[in-house]
Amino acid sequence: MHPIQFLAFLCFTAIAFYGVVQPFPAMIFSVAFVFVAIPIIDAILGTDKTNPTAEQEKSWKHSKIWGPALYLYAITHFAILIVGGMVALESNWPHVLGIAFVVGLYTGGIGITVGHELCHKKEFLPRTTAELLLASVWYQHFAVEHVRGHHLHVSTPEDPASARHGEDVYSFLVRSIVRSFVHALKIDAGKVWMGVAMAMAFTALSSFFGAKVLGFFLFQAVVAFVLLELVNYIEHYGLSRRPLGNGRYEKVTPIHSWNSAHKFSNLLLFNLQRHSDHHAMANLPYTLLKHHESAPQLPSGYPGMILLALIPPLWFKLMDPKVELWKRQTSTST
Repeated sequence: MHPIQFLAFLCFTAIAFYGVVQPFPAMIFSVAFVFVAIPIIDAILGTDKTNPTAEQEKSWKHSKIWGPALYLYAITHFAILIVGGMVALESNWPHVLGIAFVVGLYTGGIGITVGHELCHKKEFLPRTTAELLLASVWYQHFAVEHVRGHHLHVSTPEDPASARHGEDVYSFLVRSIVRSFVHALKIDAGKVWMGVAMAMAFTALSSFFGAKVLGFFLFQAVVAFVLLELVNYIEHYGLSRRPLGNGRYEKVTPIHSWNSAHKFSNLLLFNLQRHSDHHAMANLPYTLLKHHESAPQLPSGYPGMILLALIPPLWFKLMDPKVELWKRQTSTST
């Protein structure tokens, strides 16, 4: 995928802004886009399993061409928060909650994805941008726990963000939200509390404009980080690394993450669904992430899988046989 294709997120930008500034039922278009249109477009466009050529990889790795789309998103992120707050100021409470849900889909679906990409960078600009994006949805500790916790402990019982086989999404949400924060405090309490201070500053600014703007800001944050945790549930459900003893586990490989090669959702999510390669090369720009045929594959992109996860009996019926097959295949290959 050429980097310019990742500007596809702007179609969601337009739909989200329309849902915020127009009266009900315009906000429904954003929900329909995420959970109906994206899975349908994924089914129509199919998968893209092509990887960058050696020449493209060399060129894109040193050109910083991955940056513009991410920073353009960051501008729209804070713009929609401002516009949403302005609309909330003059709206009734049902409408406030409605536009907060729309904004949360945007700030969580793409915003945390961009924050996730940038928090792996070491330079000041991407790291600061990531921290601001995450603080604006009250999930600032993610920058600590994900990089220094999740990547180390993924697909083991020590990782709060790895869903266990047979664990329903609602139990997972409670466990992951609470334990991820606690785990981040153990890793770097100073960094976490600094992020909390940033989130509180955003909250204080919102409260200055009244209860409705404050309610809008806090509810969009909840929607955003719940959406992130739903994605976490999908990414490693039931996949586990073999223990080697003494608290050690086998090396992380492509078989320890669920992947999706569906083209449209991968464009919108900056190749997040090529998740195995991200765990193999965490600092690699999203433009260079590769498809791994050996990785377990999801039948749909993340938006479609989120809907399925919200109905545990259907999720278990579809995914548990895939997990059992994965276990048989990995046991015979060791």
